[in-house]
Amino acid sequence: MKKIAILSLLVLTSILTSGQVNIKKCITTRLVEQELISNPDYAKGRANAITENIAWIKANDSEKTTLNIPVVIHIIHKSTHSNVGVGTNISNAQIEDALKVLNEDYSKTNPEYPNPPRNTFLNYWGDPDMKFCLATSDPSGNPTNGITRTSTIVADWDADNNFESNAMKKTVNGGMDAWDPSKYLNIWVCNLSNSNGGGITLGYAYLPGLQSWNAWKDGLVIDFQYFGTIGGASPSSDGRTATHEIGHYLGLYHTFCEESDSQGNPICCDNDDNNGGGNIDDTPATKDIYFGNVSSSTNNNTCNDINYPNTFSTNVLDMDENFMAYSSNSWMFTDDQVNVMNSTLNGYRSSLKNSNVSMNCEGSVVTGLNNYQLENINIYPNPTQGKLNIVSDYKINSLIIANVIGRKILYKNDFSSNTIDISSFENGIYFIHINTNKGTHIKKIILAK
Repeated sequence: MKKIAILSLLVLTSILTSGQVNIKKCITTRLVEQELISNPDYAKGRANAITENIAWIKANDSEKTTLNIPVVIHIIHKSTHSNVGVGTNISNAQIEDALKVLNEDYSKTNPEYPNPPRNTFLNYWGDPDMKFCLATSDPSGNPTNGITRTSTIVADWDADNNFESNAMKKTVNGGMDAWDPSKYLNIWVCNLSNSNGGGITLGYAYLPGLQSWNAWKDGLVIDFQYFGTIGGASPSSDGRTATHEIGHYLGLYHTFCEESDSQGNPICCDNDDNNGGGNIDDTPATKDIYFGNVSSSTNNNTCNDINYPNTFSTNVLDMDENFMAYSSNSWMFTDDQVNVMNSTLNGYRSSLKNSNVSMNCEGSVVTGLNNYQLENINIYPNPTQGKLNIVSDYKINSLIIANVIGRKILYKNDFSSNTIDISSFENGIYFIHINTNKGTHIKKIILAK
C-alpha cells in the first residue's frame, strides 16, 4: 500500500507540473490532471497500471501473435446532417480510411517504412503488431457493423469545458453511451470546439486507470475532421490523431517536456521516462513542442541527452518524428513505447486483449445490416445441433463462420449449397457472415449438440 501511495503521489505531482502548458491539439494531459485531482481512485488506478507495466517489462515477456482489438466507432452527428457522408455524419469510406491509417501505424507498414523522410532513429523503430477491428457483435450479442450513428441537436462539444469534454459519451446528453469498455475500444467522432482561445483540439483519451464506476469515460474522442484523410477530413489531417490518442489510451506520454519554470518558460525534461513511471528510455529529452514538418534537414536538439538516464550514449537530436510528438508529420513508435503498450494490454487492459467480442478485421465496413437484407436471408434452425439451412434470394459469393473472438474457422467461396454442417465444431456461439452482391449479412448462431 505504501508503494502505491508513493506512486500515486508521483503521478499526481508530475502531471500537475505540466498544467501550465495550454496546448489544444491533444488535451489528454489536462483531462488526466483534472481526474487525478477530483478522483483519488484514478490516482490509485494509475499507480496500479504503472506497477503492472513495470513488472511485465522487467519479466521480459513478449507477445508472439498479433493482438486484435475490437473497436466500436460512435458517430455523433448534427441532426441537420442526417445523410451518411454529409458533414459531421462522416461516410463509411472515411471510417475505413481512418482504420487503414491506424492499422498501418500499429503494424509498421505505414508508407514511411522503411525509408522515412529522415533515418535518424530508424534502428529504434518498434512494431506494436496490433490490429484494430470493427466489432461484429454488440454488448447484447446482436450483429453490428461496429459503427453507431447518433443524431443530436448539440452543435458542437466544447473541449475546454470540463462537462462537455465528456458529454458526448452519454446518451442523456445527446451523445452515445459507451459499450462495455473492458471489451471494446470506444471511439467517439464528433464536432469539437474550443471556447478559450489559442488552438484547436483534435482529440484526447485518458491514460489507463479509470475505475469501474467512471469507466464510461474510457476511450478516444476525435474531431470528425481529423479522423481519416478523405471525405469530411480536413486537408491538414494526416489521419494520425487516432494513432496518437490510442498511444495515450495504452499508457504512453507525450515525448516533449510538459513542464516549465516558475516564470512559465519551457524547460528540458525526459517527459515519458521520469513522468510518473513512463518507462521509456529510447526517446530523447525534449524541450517544449515542435509543430513543424520533419525532413532530412530537421535538426532540432533542444536538450543535452547526456544529462539524462536513457539508451543514448551521446547527445542526439529530438525525436520529432515520434507519433507521441506534435510535429506535422510523424511515423514511428520506439521499441520501449511498444513494450509499454504491450504491457498495458497484458496488464491493466488485459480484458480488452482477451475480449470475446467477434470482429471484422478485413478493413472494410459491413454495410449489409439492414431490414431488406434480413428479410431476404433466412438461416435455421437456430440454435442448431449441427445442420444449418440457408435460404437466400441472392447468390452467395462467400460464406464465413467465425468464433466469438473473430477467428475464422470456416470459409467457403462461391457457396451454392442450401445447407452446411457445423457439427464438428464445439458447442457455443458463432457468427456466420454471408456475402452477396447486396452486401454482407451477419447473424449469431448457437451450436448445441
